Amino acid sequence: IKAIESPNKDDDTQWLTYWVVYGVFSIVEFFSDIFLSWFPFYYMLKCGFLLWCMAPSPSNGAEFLYHRIIRPFFLKHEAQLDSVVKDLKDKA
Repeated sequence: IKAIESPNKDDDTQWLTYWVVYGVFSIVEFFSDIFLSWFPFYYMLKCGFLLWCMAPSPSNGAEFLYHRIIRPFFLKHEAQLDSVVKDLKDKA
């Protein structure tokens, strides 16, 4: 997220955004997979969701989710997340 929000923009921003969205999706899925796997066509919907996130089109799912959900949450809690990362780095 820090690389995406930096002022130096390169053409890797689309893939960085995708991997941030994929990482958040993987964390959510890890905790809810036991319930979601019971839904019919879950894996087909998951595949379609990931393709939507990767699509190089104006309606790119990763860009949409990042700007509507992940970025506002991150900007609201940035100081807290930075302090947690710093504490973990100091302990390591």
